[in-house]
Amino acid sequence: MFNLLKNLLEKSNSDWQGSGNAHQQWREAGLSEQQYLAVVLMLQLSHADFSSAQQEHDVVMQYLQTEFGLTAAKAEPVFAEALAQAGDATCLHGFTSKLKNLPYPERLALLDQLWTIAFADGELEPNEEVMLRKIADLLFIRHGDYIQSKLAAQPLS
Repeated sequence: MFNLLKNLLEKSNSDWQGSGNAHQQWREAGLSEQQYLAVVLMLQLSHADFSSAQQEHDVVMQYLQTEFGLTAAKAEPVFAEALAQAGDATCLHGFTSKLKNLPYPERLALLDQLWTIAFADGELEPNEEVMLRKIADLLFIRHGDYIQSKLAAQPLS
């Protein structure tokens, strides 16, 4: 029983690391570890509603290209590796533990982007909202800022 718990904890702490190939892809594209982990979190969120809408993936691909200045050719392998990491993940802590060290405005900008992804398919699923609340807590984002970010990202009806 103890070994089972130990293995689960080790897995959760190393979720984002995956294969050595994943390191090469984001490094070769010129991304920092935190930038790559943010992309993995975005893709994890896109699967929170148990369906992966193309709109959500398009938002992440556009983010890679506009935010980090990657060409489509450089963004594709990074996206594929991050998608594999997100699919294999067992918890959020493995990703957020490195992102919580970002300056507060950068953590807020990440939360804003996550809300954009959650609303990309036109509807906010309860699982997405729960996941965003957990991410905000793990990133030490104040509740008021969490609510402001959500309201700012909501599409106008």
